[in-house]
Amino acid sequence: MTILDGKALSLKIKDELKEQTAQLKAEGINPSLAVIIVGNDPASRVYVNNKKKACEYIGILSEEYAFPEETTMDQLLELIDTLNESDKINGILVQLPLPKHLDEKEVINRICPKKDVDAFHPSNVGKIMIGDYDFLPCTPAGVMELIKLSGIEVKGKKCVVVGRSNIVGKPMAQLMMQKRYPGDTTVTV
Repeated sequence: MTILDGKALSLKIKDELKEQTAQLKAEGINPSLAVIIVGNDPASRVYVNNKKKACEYIGILSEEYAFPEETTMDQLLELIDTLNESDKINGILVQLPLPKHLDEKEVINRICPKKDVDAFHPSNVGKIMIGDYDFLPCTPAGVMELIKLSGIEVKGKKCVVVGRSNIVGKPMAQLMMQKRYPGDTTVTV
């Protein structure tokens, strides 16, 4: 049995990103991420706080936009439009799940695909399908990096993905089948 150390890999990746961020800043590029959270879901708060800490560690500006539970679609979409137009914001992340009265699909579709760091916009999902993407959902990307850097050979293997969510299961299956990653496997979902 092989135990994979995700924390060690995470630190290694963050250290590499810290160097890349410093290089970008030396070139006059200041990477920035806008994180939008609506409501007070405790798991979402932990996730957003972890993202802020990671951004701080690697030198990326993280701007949080926290809204109360009763925020309207118009208010949320207005902010997304503003962030889409901003030259100071490179990436947008809307923390899911949103409160029930807000339409996640409409919110995701409103984010400019070039700023959609979660890769949830239909354009980015399509790019994942054909293996020509700019962004990946973070959990599947992390799993693929963990597999790759651990030296596990999955090419030609039969792999099982448990779950079929748009956030983890479906993109995980797609990545496992692609040759770009150490995939090219037969996948059962």
